Amino acid sequence: MDGTARTVGEYRLVRSLGRGGFGEVFLGETADGARAAVKLLHTAWAEDADMRRRFAAEVEQARRVSGFCIAGILDADPEADQPWIATEYIDGPTLQQSVAEEGPRAGDELQRLAVSTATALAAIHAAGVVHRDLKPDNIMLAQDGPRVIDFGIARAVESTSVTASGVVGTIGYMAPEQLEGLRLTSAVDLFSWGSVMVYAATGHEAFPGPTQASRVARVLSGEPETADVPASLATAVRACLGKDPRRRPDAPTLLDHLVTGRPIATGAGPAITDAEATRVEGAPSTPATRAYTRLEGAPPAATPASSATPASSATPPAAPPASGGQASAPPARGAYAGAGPGSAPTGEAPPYHFAGVRFTRVGALAAAMQEHWRAAVAVFGDAAEMAALGSWVMDDVGDTTIDRSLFRRQVRDVNLAVASFVAQARPDLPPVFRGHDASVPGLRKLFHDPRPLLTGAPMANELVLLARPAVLRVMASHGTGDAAELRSLAEDLDAAERAGTAFHQELTQNLVGWRDVPARVDPALVLTFLLDPALVAAPDPGGRPGVAEWIAALWPRVDGAAGAERAGYAATIYGVLPTLTDLARQRAEWSEREQRTRGEYAHLERVVRTQRSYGTAKVCCLWTGGASFGIGTLAGGTDMPLLFALGWISALLCALVFVILLSMDHGAHGDSIARGRRVRHMEGLPRLLPELRGGLQRMDADLDRARRISGG
Repeated sequence: MDGTARTVGEYRLVRSLGRGGFGEVFLGETADGARAAVKLLHTAWAEDADMRRRFAAEVEQARRVSGFCIAGILDADPEADQPWIATEYIDGPTLQQSVAEEGPRAGDELQRLAVSTATALAAIHAAGVVHRDLKPDNIMLAQDGPRVIDFGIARAVESTSVTASGVVGTIGYMAPEQLEGLRLTSAVDLFSWGSVMVYAATGHEAFPGPTQASRVARVLSGEPETADVPASLATAVRACLGKDPRRRPDAPTLLDHLVTGRPIATGAGPAITDAEATRVEGAPSTPATRAYTRLEGAPPAATPASSATPASSATPPAAPPASGGQASAPPARGAYAGAGPGSAPTGEAPPYHFAGVRFTRVGALAAAMQEHWRAAVAVFGDAAEMAALGSWVMDDVGDTTIDRSLFRRQVRDVNLAVASFVAQARPDLPPVFRGHDASVPGLRKLFHDPRPLLTGAPMANELVLLARPAVLRVMASHGTGDAAELRSLAEDLDAAERAGTAFHQELTQNLVGWRDVPARVDPALVLTFLLDPALVAAPDPGGRPGVAEWIAALWPRVDGAAGAERAGYAATIYGVLPTLTDLARQRAEWSEREQRTRGEYAHLERVVRTQRSYGTAKVCCLWTGGASFGIGTLAGGTDMPLLFALGWISALLCALVFVILLSMDHGAHGDSIARGRRVRHMEGLPRLLPELRGGLQRMDADLDRARRISGG
């Protein structure tokens, strides 16, 4: 869309500032020159009536957020054909850009950043809003201090039925419960804050890794890298990066610690109550416990989602498969009572209650957990529930098919734990993960279109959770007809990510302008290419010649490879598209600046020559006038009246010409101070031109080296 030809509300859309899964952001200007960041929702969201209602509610809620340390909402129209929202335009770099270009923050600057962002979170949470995507790209460094942006709108859209199966956020800054699809509270923002502070203080992520899959694994089960975080901030950062959301401080507690130094009291829970908390896939309405009394095989009674009665007396609703998933048909209710591996005959074991159903067989329970994945995630995500389940499996039933370590170790990756339990107890069931059919045909349906992965649509993170070698290997253990192909896919996914990462490292080690470019080998995109090699095609440069030139330089590496390597190389190039866009833009800007500088130098050179000619003419006038005046004076004492007259006339003419030259010089070129500045500026241009030319030569050399590396 041509932003210059469109007006939204009172804002004329000048140019695009960025595009994501929910919409596109434009720089908007009013008639009086006031600026705003105007976000237009994608047409697909505009067609959902429930989204419009939620969006309107979110806008009103976001308006209540105190304007300190955030980009405030200026105007919005949820009822427009294409809903939009205008927020304060912040003229400054993002924290991501600033750290990448200038290096990590330290000292008072880092402390001010920590306090300002914590203050913004406190204001956002006080209004009942959860940001859910706090990251360095969503923190603008304005002249008057850091500002948090992009809260509210994505939350409204993500809560609709359209995206109910998606997990919104940015890997590396998402809390474990956010990745797992559990119930979300404001505690997720505190985890993100801790991750942001690690990046700001060190220049690297808190949970780094060469691939997205490895970063997901580190967030779920690894420890953050906080060794280089200053001691004054380390305590707060480590508290916020805790895996258990209940032990993270809330925003006011964090702010109090940062300002006063008082110890952080953990375990107080998030600032927003459960009633205010938002839910995504994986969060059952009430926690699953063993205290239910329904009979095995009986259909569970529906319970209103708003029920908040204690688990000991309430029956939770049976959670349906994930919205938008391609899950296999769940087993019939009678299958719960069937004899599965590890099952005990009825009556030989005390019952275990799950999702409102009474179970005495491990295999039947596993089948129910596969069908009611969200309720199963709640069990495996709660230490007490896991202990109760483990006691029932190992002690009450005496099952020998389930790996005991599943219950004896702290569960980090809850979804993988559920998948492992189901696969071990019921390998005869079809492979299902988070409600999605994880057979090879099912994966082909899920990963048939790479566009959601390229636009950052909510489903992208859901696919990333599934596109992990560990998940594929567990799915292969179901022993279905395509188990061997699933295992092969897992190996190919590993190999492709390694190949893509090695290709990226080769580029960063050899190209001057790539030294700090992070690796973005998306495993979901890799799996898409592995499942359908026909989808491997060069990215669309979008009409940008510089980007097209870079793609043409890198793509021969893909054309010269096959199998896993081809998929990994292609995913690497798609991952660096933002870098290619930046490089092309930078080269265009430098080229324009070099041409402008050459033109400016030529102009100033002419100006200085003119000034010098004026100076020479004035000196000549002075000398000629002085000589004429002297001759006329001397002739006045002799009997030479003609010479006397000519001398004085000549002196007067020289004086007149001198005055005219002086006025022309002053009128055309200003006073002597301005002339001096121009001369100094002109003298500096010859030094600037080689720098610009050298930069352009380095960019061109990078492009040539990229061609050689890629075989182009």
